[in-house]
Amino acid sequence: MARREAGHTQIRPSLSRGLIIFFLLVILSVPLVQHVAEFRDHTAGERRSLLPQVYNVFSLLTAAMTASGDSGSSGILSRVFSVNRHLLKKMKGFEEALDDQSAIGKWIRPKIQYVLTAWLGAGNEKAYCGVQPWLFYRPGVDYLSGPPFLHPVQLKKRAAGVSEWATPIEPDPRAAILDLKQQLARREIELIIVPTPIKAMIQPEKLSHRYNGRLTELQNPSYERFKEEMEREGVLVFDAAPVLMGAKAKGGQMQYLATDTHWRPEAVELAAERLKDFIREHVSLPPSPPSGYRVERSGIAQLGDLAVMLGLPVNQRIFPHEKVSIRKIFEAGGEPWQPLGTADVLVLGDSFSNIYSLGAMGWGEGAGFIEQLSYALQRPLDRITRNDNGSYATREFLAGEMAKGRDRLAGKRLVIYQFAVRELAVGNWKRIDLRQGMPVQVKYLTLPPGDERIVRGRIEAVSAVPRPGTVAYKDHVMAIHLTDLETDGRPLAEAGAMVYMRSMTDNIWTAAAQYRPGESVTLRLTAWSDVADRYEGINRSELDDPALQLVEPCWGEAVKK
Repeated sequence: MARREAGHTQIRPSLSRGLIIFFLLVILSVPLVQHVAEFRDHTAGERRSLLPQVYNVFSLLTAAMTASGDSGSSGILSRVFSVNRHLLKKMKGFEEALDDQSAIGKWIRPKIQYVLTAWLGAGNEKAYCGVQPWLFYRPGVDYLSGPPFLHPVQLKKRAAGVSEWATPIEPDPRAAILDLKQQLARREIELIIVPTPIKAMIQPEKLSHRYNGRLTELQNPSYERFKEEMEREGVLVFDAAPVLMGAKAKGGQMQYLATDTHWRPEAVELAAERLKDFIREHVSLPPSPPSGYRVERSGIAQLGDLAVMLGLPVNQRIFPHEKVSIRKIFEAGGEPWQPLGTADVLVLGDSFSNIYSLGAMGWGEGAGFIEQLSYALQRPLDRITRNDNGSYATREFLAGEMAKGRDRLAGKRLVIYQFAVRELAVGNWKRIDLRQGMPVQVKYLTLPPGDERIVRGRIEAVSAVPRPGTVAYKDHVMAIHLTDLETDGRPLAEAGAMVYMRSMTDNIWTAAAQYRPGESVTLRLTAWSDVADRYEGINRSELDDPALQLVEPCWGEAVKK
C-alpha cells in the first residue's frame, strides 16, 4: 500500500504550479537581492565595478594561470598542478567573499547571533562565551584543551594538515627558536623569549565555574617540556604566568580584559617590571644614562575585539564598553615615547605588545608592553611589532630589513622575543635566515619623506585580505604591486611600485580589499616612513614574490573621482 501511494501521489495542477513558483522565488531571491544591492552601492559610489561580485568567477582561471606562470613552474604536468593549486586558493577566497558580502547574510547574521548569544549564551567559531560578560578566543582555549603540541603525532598531523594550495608549515617551535639563538649568538647577542600567557590560562574560572579557587595557571601538557629544553640549550625564558596568577590571588584583581583577547594595563605594567628584574639577573647590559621618562595616567573605554568578532548588531547591549586606566610613557622633553633604532635592546612583539600602544587597536597609545619595559629599565628600546602570526611575522620582518641592507641588529646586546603562548601549538615556526644583504638596486618608485604624488597604474598583484570577523584584529594592511605607472598622463620611468594600503578598518573591508589584478587605479602615494609609526604594527599581508618584499614600499590612499 505504501509503495502504491508513494508511486501515485496525486496533487492538483494549481498546487504544483504554485509550489514551483514559490520555490523558484525563494531560490532566485538571494541573487536578485544581491544584484540590486550591489547596483545601488555602485550608483552611490561605494562600489567601483558595475558588474556584481558573482561575475568575478569568470576571471579566476585566468588569474590562476597568471599566478602559476609567475611562480616559475616548468613542464606541462607541473604547470597543471600549479594552476590547480592557485585555482583552488582563488575559489576559496571567492566563496568567502561572496559569503561576507551577501546582503541578506549581512542583514540576518547579526540578528541570529544576537539571539544565540543573548538567550543561549552561544558564541561563534572564533569567540566562546564564558561567565557574563567574559569572552574567550577559541585558539587560546584549543591550546589548553588540545593535545600536547610537542607530541610527534601532533607535529606530524599539523605539518600535513595544510590546504592543497598552502606551503607546508614547520610546527615545532624548538628548531626555530634555537636557530634564532644561534644566529644571534654569532653576533654576541643574548635572546630572551617571552611566551605571553593567554586569558584562559589565568582566568579559567570566568570560562567555567569548575575552576573557582584555582591557584595555578592552566597549561598545555607540552609547555613544561618545551621550557626545560629551551633552558637546557641556553635560551632564557621569562614566564609571566606565575607572576600574573600571584597578583590575581593576592589582590583579586582581574588580569585580562573581559571582552578582549588581551591583558589589562595593570598586568602589562607588572609583567614589564618583573621582566626588568629578570633581565638584570641574567643579562649584562652596559650602563645607560637615566632616560628621564615620565608617566601620565589616562582613561580609556572600549569594546573588546572578541565582542566585535561575534558580529552582533551595532546597538547591542549584551557586552558593555570596558574602562581601563593606562600609564602613558613620555620622553624627558614631553614628547610621546618612541623606539630608538640605535638602542642596544630590540623587542620583537605581537598584539600583546601592541595593545595600549597601537592606536588602531582602540585601547590608547604610548602605554604598551614595550613602553612599560623601557620605563622600568630606564633605557631606550628598539622594537618590531606585528599583531598577527607571532610565531614568525616579526622574525620575517627583521630578516627582510637585513636583506635590504638595513642591519637592525647592529649594536644590539639583547633581543627579547615576545609572542602569545598559544603560538607554540598553532603557529608556523619556520626557520628564517637573518643574513645581511645589500641594498636592492631596482627601478621601483620610491618617495622621500614628506613627498606626495598622484599616480595611476595597473594592479599586477594583491596580497590576501582576511575576512572581517575571522581574525582577532579589526584592522589590516594589504600589499599591492602596481605597474604601468603614469602621473598627469605621462608615463613614469620606474618599472612599478610596491604599495601598502588599508584593507580593513573596524572589521569592515575598505574599497582596496576589492582590488583585483588587471584593474587600473589612481592612488595618492606618500613615503612609507611617513606613516610607519601608525601602521607598522597592524596585521599585514605581503605579496608572494620575495623580490617585491625587498622593495621600499609607498603608502597609498585611493583618489576619489
